[in-house]
Amino acid sequence: MAYNDDFFEEEVEEDSKFPLFTAIVASVMLALIVVVIVLFINRDSIKINKKHESVVKDNKYEGYVDLEEYISGSKLTSDDLDIWDEYLDDDEKEEEVYVEENKEEENKEEDLSQGGSKTKIVKDDGTEVWVNINKYINPNQLDNASFMQKNGRLACYKDGEKISYSGIIVDKNDDFVDFSKVKRDNIDFVLIKIGQRGYSTGNISIDENFYDNLKNAKDAGLHVGLLFSSQAISVEEAEEEAQFVIDTLGEEKIDYPVCFYMDYVQNDKARVENIMSEQKSIIAKAFMNKIEEKGMNTILYGDKEWLLCNLNYTSVAYYDILLDQEEDLPDFPYRFTMWKYATKDVAGVSGKSELLMSLIDYSVK
Repeated sequence: MAYNDDFFEEEVEEDSKFPLFTAIVASVMLALIVVVIVLFINRDSIKINKKHESVVKDNKYEGYVDLEEYISGSKLTSDDLDIWDEYLDDDEKEEEVYVEENKEEENKEEDLSQGGSKTKIVKDDGTEVWVNINKYINPNQLDNASFMQKNGRLACYKDGEKISYSGIIVDKNDDFVDFSKVKRDNIDFVLIKIGQRGYSTGNISIDENFYDNLKNAKDAGLHVGLLFSSQAISVEEAEEEAQFVIDTLGEEKIDYPVCFYMDYVQNDKARVENIMSEQKSIIAKAFMNKIEEKGMNTILYGDKEWLLCNLNYTSVAYYDILLDQEEDLPDFPYRFTMWKYATKDVAGVSGKSELLMSLIDYSVK
């Protein structure tokens, strides 16, 4: 059977329409599927954008950054924006934390006192040492706020009432002392040097002005104590020095303590430099015990270094202490009864005088 050409052309056209329609539908469906997938993946971003759009209108969203604020002079810096942290890797973040921790440690002052269990001593050569504080020894309970300057003298007050007494040390180096003027210059007592043992020869000698100073101070109405400069290297020598004080004083009476003073010598070698701290303590006790047997009060003289580094302080802590510390406030950790706090001019004395503060009225002790 024969077919003409027109018949074949119509058949081809009819057959080709179906595949073309199918391709178009498939393409549309594929495109829709892709759009749905993209929308699903970016659903969170869409929510955030919508949220930003809403908060920009009411300006209540905390994460919103107003560029106008920065342009107009905001004081915020990049460090105030936590968004920068998002661009740090883990190593950089750890390094940043390490640097911050180190800064905090550097800012903390090292507690060398170990919670107040140690006290600092600055030696004559400028070096510093920290010494343990014995909690069983009577502590220094003075309130630093109680110290006040009045009438040119430092005094201690309690409940508004003065509880201290002003004094000075005098010896032959002061030449003639007008004790009447000293008395009028708000001085209550004097410690008069009675003698010394030579730091080289070991010989005992009397202070040349002792008797004149003793008489004139008493005549001026001042309370009087004594000071002996020791270089004893044995108990026997300490007792010899104490006996010298007793014999030299004779029948004269004093109402302030006898002061035992032992120290090194500047720019020379002293006899006591070869003695251990325990032996120095035994010598000091031997001197003071012999004086006390005669009914007189005693006091142990020394600066913070001498008392805590050159003596066995535990064995002498029950004696009265004259602390030599020329500073605004004393930081001696233990109880003391007298304090040498300054070297200044005093009326009636040609040179500078060592100013003392007594926290006890020894005249009634």
